[in-house]
Amino acid sequence: MTLSKKITFPNFEIEISDFGFYKVSVNDSEEFTVDDLKKLVNAQNELGGEKLPVLVLCAEHATTNSELLTTISKNKNNPNSKADAFVIKSMAQKILANFYIKINKPERPTKFFNDKDEAINWLKPFL
Repeated sequence: MTLSKKITFPNFEIEISDFGFYKVSVNDSEEFTVDDLKKLVNAQNELGGEKLPVLVLCAEHATTNSELLTTISKNKNNPNSKADAFVIKSMAQKILANFYIKINKPERPTKFFNDKDEAINWLKPFL
């Protein structure tokens, strides 16, 4: 799979895959915040602003906070996402994932995976 233009920030990078989804890679030992979400949406707009599925690859020690979970669950705060597939690696991320799904109840289809290929297959119907 070849990828188009990549936009890099200190905490993450974003690109559009040949399959037609946004691929976001969150760096190790970094916290993804509401400010990062704003940068992400701006980067999506720079990449064309299409509403596409999103694959989020979380490094093992990447984390976030409850403010982001509340914010990102609302479609208006993440307007370019049709569906979110997160690939997570740690127990802490699994706990946050369960909290996000059960408490924040995201407004768009959202699922968490341990395997990148499974996540991509889940996203395909949203293309």
